[in-house]
Amino acid sequence: MTIDVRPTPEQRALQQLAREFAEKEIAPRAAAIDAEPDPAVAFPWDIYEKGNRLGFNKITIPAEYGGLGLGDMESVLVIEELSVADGGVGTTYFVHNSLVYWILGACSPEQQKKYLSECVSDPEERYFISVGDTEHGKSGDGTPRSFRRSAPMTLGDFATAEVIPPAKRRERTTVARREGDNWVLNGMKRFITTAGRNKLYLITATADSSRPDFEATELFLVPANTPGVSIGHIEDKMGQRAAQNAEVVLENVVIPESQRAAGGLRSIGVRGNNLNTLCAAVFVGIARRAFEEANAYAKERYKGGTKIVHHQAVQRMLVDMVIGIKTARLLTWMAAHEGDVRQPCAGAGLAKVYASEMAVKATNDAMQVFGGYGYMRDFVLEKLVRDARLGPIYDASNEMIRHGQILPTFAVLGTA
Repeated sequence: MTIDVRPTPEQRALQQLAREFAEKEIAPRAAAIDAEPDPAVAFPWDIYEKGNRLGFNKITIPAEYGGLGLGDMESVLVIEELSVADGGVGTTYFVHNSLVYWILGACSPEQQKKYLSECVSDPEERYFISVGDTEHGKSGDGTPRSFRRSAPMTLGDFATAEVIPPAKRRERTTVARREGDNWVLNGMKRFITTAGRNKLYLITATADSSRPDFEATELFLVPANTPGVSIGHIEDKMGQRAAQNAEVVLENVVIPESQRAAGGLRSIGVRGNNLNTLCAAVFVGIARRAFEEANAYAKERYKGGTKIVHHQAVQRMLVDMVIGIKTARLLTWMAAHEGDVRQPCAGAGLAKVYASEMAVKATNDAMQVFGGYGYMRDFVLEKLVRDARLGPIYDASNEMIRHGQILPTFAVLGTA
C-alpha cells in the first residue's frame, strides 16, 4: 500500500501565498501586537481584512456558496504558515474554518446558504464565526463528546474516583426557552475566540433543564448584532494576543426557530472533530518558528572556541526539534486526510495532543539555545514560549482528549 502525503501543486501554491502574506503583513507587526497592553485594541483588523480578501476565511466554504471549496489539508497548510509569523492569527483562522464544518454538519441547506454566503459576500471582509460553548465552571467539549460515544462512561474514561454519567449531567447553565415560534436565550459564555470581532455565533444551550445535557442541548445560529447579545470581560491573555477571547452575555436573546440548527450537535459527527486537526497546525507553525530562530542564532553565536551550532548539546536540541516538528506535521496531515475523506478516527486528537506538547518543548529548547538572551523581550523566543503554552489547555485539554477521544478509539493497539 502506498500512502502519498505530499501536497499537490495547487496546495503548494496556496501554502506559498500564505507564507508570503505572513512574512509581509504579519511578521513585521507581531511583536508590536503582542506588546499592546490593552487586549481590547490588540486585534489587528487590517491584517485580517487583507487575509480575508485572499480567502483565508473562505477555505472550507463550499464553492456553491462562493467559497474556495477546499478542505482540511489546504487549511492546515495555510494555518501553519500564518502561525509561523503569529500563533494568534493562526488561531483566529483555525477556529473560523473549523466552524464552517459545524454549519455544514448541523444546519439545513437553507441555513448553510444564508450564513456561509454572508461570509463570502461581506463587503467589510470582517466575517468571522465563533462558537459559544464554554461556560464558567464547565468544560467546553462535554456535550460533543457525549454525542461521539453511545456507551456509558466508565471510571477509566477520566481516571477519577467518581464519574457522573452523561444521563445525569446537567452542567450547562445557558438555557433556551421556547416561546411560540421563537427561542429566548439566557446565559454567559467564556473564553470565546473572536467574540466581539465576529459576525456570527454558534451558541449551545439547554432546552430542557430537567433532561441531561447530551439530550437537551440545542445549537443556535446567533448573529452578533442580535439584541441582547453583548461582550463582557475581554481576556488579558498570556500569549496569542492577536486572537481575541471574551465573555459573551446573552440576555433575553430572541431567536426564531429558523435559526435553530436543523440537525443539532448530533449531526456534526466527525467533521466537528477537525477543530483539533486545524488546531494542531497552529502549534506546528509556532514550533517551526522556534527552530528557525534557534538554528539561525546557533550559527551566529560564538562560544567555547566555535559557533555553538557545533556544540553537541546544541545539535541534539536542534535535531530533536526537527524530529518533533516533522512528526507533528505528519500527524496533522494524516488527520487532515482523514477529515477530507470523512473517515472517523482519533487522528485529530493525536495530532493536537502531540503538536501542542511538542511546541511547548521546542520553544523551551529554543530558549535554551539562546541562553539568557532568549528570556529577554528583545528576542522573539519569550513570545513563542507564551504562545505555545496555550496548546495543551486550548479547546479541550490534552488530558480530556487522551481519555475522551484517543483512548476509546485505539483500545486495540493494532488499529491504524
